[in-house]
Amino acid sequence: MRLKFQYQSSVLLAFGLALSACMVNSPTQQAAVSGAGALDVVAIGDMPYRPQDIEPFEALLETINNRPPDVTIHVGDIKGGGTPCTDDVFWSQRDYFNGVTGALVFTPGDNEWTDCHRSHAGGYDPRERLAFLREVFYVDDRSLGQQPRVLEQQSALDPAYMAYVENARWLQTGVRFVTAHVVGSNNGLDRDDPEAVVEYEARNAASTSWIRESFALARAEGAYAVVLAIHADPFQLYGIGGGFRETLSAIADGAGVFDGPVLVIHGDGHEYTLDTPFYAADGDLMENVIRLEVPGAADIQAVRIRIDPDAAQVFAFEVFGPS
Repeated sequence: MRLKFQYQSSVLLAFGLALSACMVNSPTQQAAVSGAGALDVVAIGDMPYRPQDIEPFEALLETINNRPPDVTIHVGDIKGGGTPCTDDVFWSQRDYFNGVTGALVFTPGDNEWTDCHRSHAGGYDPRERLAFLREVFYVDDRSLGQQPRVLEQQSALDPAYMAYVENARWLQTGVRFVTAHVVGSNNGLDRDDPEAVVEYEARNAASTSWIRESFALARAEGAYAVVLAIHADPFQLYGIGGGFRETLSAIADGAGVFDGPVLVIHGDGHEYTLDTPFYAADGDLMENVIRLEVPGAADIQAVRIRIDPDAAQVFAFEVFGPS
């Protein structure tokens, strides 16, 4: 099932999955739903790209603050691919994030490090930009925002992946939230750059391990839903570049283990999309796994997600822009 919406505002959608696909299955999950309240989540990404986007982006953040959600998630690309990857851009975006009411959780995109080697982006070393990004946005185990929340970080839980401070998760009112560092531009896999290949292989191992482990944890702890946030559209370049194959396998395997309602949020394509494109290893469509691609680039809008275990559909969506 695929629904596309572009340049819309104030659209409320209860995504049309069969109710059986969104029901809680295991006894532990049913126990977790008991007494769990609804959550309000805002997802944004791929902005601001251009100087003329700054004013509407600031207005969008003000709109979010006027109706603060339980958590805001930014899925990466804090700048356009054609603008320089300067230190000032990083600090400026961190200040914007810290001005958001409540907690804001950020997972990186490709524009802020992978693509910084391009001449119009400043000709930076991508690995150096990634190291600096981690210093700016991941100071400790707390999220960004005016009321940051403590996060579980892969770097603190697994000695094999101590570098990956950006891979985080938290449990909130029965929902297991997970972020994994999966970016556009073929997930940073450039076979013509040996250093990029080494970086990709290590990060890909970390992120896929994190995804699988987090789904298993969600089932064991009795979460009734999982929300996974990444930057990349994992279906771009599939079968050509190959940078997303293992990510898709990890999501399919993990969602199969969890066997409950799952929402995968990403950016990268800049077109508001809701669909169910994930398939299990046996070829069956996974109707319990919804994909949400947020608007972005010239489309300065966000998506409000209502997560309610007592509703006919666990996830409902509303697109909104600056008010």
